[in-house]
Amino acid sequence: MRDPLAAPALRPSSMFFDVCTALVGGLIALANFEMSTAIHLADALICASLALRRISPSLMMVTAVVSAAIQVVSLEVSALSLAYTVLFFTVGGHPDRRVRRGSLVVALVGSVVAGFTIPRAFPSGIADPEPGNLIWGALFASAGAALFVVGGWVTGFIGYQRRTVAAAEVSETIAELERRRVLDLYDEQAERSRLARDMHDVVAHSLAVVVAQAEGARYTLDANPEAARDALGVIADTAREALSDVRSVLEELRSTSTADEISRSDREQLFTRMRAAGMAIVATDDGDVADVGPAATRAAFGVLTEALTNALKYGDLARPVTVHHDWSHGCTLTVRNTLSDDPLAPGGAHHGIIGMTERAAHAGGTLRSARDGDDWLVVLNIPNQEGLPR
Repeated sequence: MRDPLAAPALRPSSMFFDVCTALVGGLIALANFEMSTAIHLADALICASLALRRISPSLMMVTAVVSAAIQVVSLEVSALSLAYTVLFFTVGGHPDRRVRRGSLVVALVGSVVAGFTIPRAFPSGIADPEPGNLIWGALFASAGAALFVVGGWVTGFIGYQRRTVAAAEVSETIAELERRRVLDLYDEQAERSRLARDMHDVVAHSLAVVVAQAEGARYTLDANPEAARDALGVIADTAREALSDVRSVLEELRSTSTADEISRSDREQLFTRMRAAGMAIVATDDGDVADVGPAATRAAFGVLTEALTNALKYGDLARPVTVHHDWSHGCTLTVRNTLSDDPLAPGGAHHGIIGMTERAAHAGGTLRSARDGDDWLVVLNIPNQEGLPR
């Protein structure tokens, strides 16, 4: 059963490294055949702790404490005790506060106990049992043990604090991106509402005039043909004006989503924001964006924004994110990022996949978003409406 305090999303390569380190330590310990059985047992537990340090931190601490207790009882010190520095470095940087605090207490108590154990573990401590010498020996031994044990814990805790600050900066950037996206959606919705009102005003006014004139012409057609003719003329003029106004509104709607302007300028702004957040982006293009319709470019930009946001949330920012647009036959967008194994990274699958899929379907395309080894791959494919390059 998996340790509930273990860090999530560890890579197999990390665990393999720990196991190999433990095996090397075991071989070094076995090379000294003259050691006692107690030291051999303590060394075995230290090697087990090294193998478990990222798989199960709580079990690692139990085995480490037991190995230290064996050395205290036997009044012998193993050379592999230096590995406690690595173990306490691990728990000092653990994301769970209970693990950090508990391990600090163990490190402090262990340093004090080591001060009374190490002087007695060597011949000098037994041959010179003067109280003053034992006290000074205990102080030096405690200071030396604290240098390795507490120092390892402090180093791990500093690394944890740095990762926390970096995670906070990433979260702030994500919040800013979400806020801008909401504002963009609000502006888009406001613009649509305004255009809808303009369309309503044009159509409602024109139809009201047309209906009134048509009713008048119908009743005066026999009695006053000249008035009916004038009414028909008003109907024709009103319809022409209404058609011109509708075309103007539609042209304004098209101009707000020009393919080349939106895809290029907004995409560069998006890349700039992401790079400012610490993301390395390698972007390439094939073909000409002008050959693709505005629906495809809008969908591609929306999917790109969501994919980069997910990469910022869940990705390894030490690795570059590759973005490739292929406009040769419609639009093919490929976004690949390496997943993070940082325990502070949010867990779970990427969010927003449903929204990206809906954007692709609305533009007549398909979307695939799935894990690919250690990477997350997003592929958007929107063919030309005619099925051929334009």
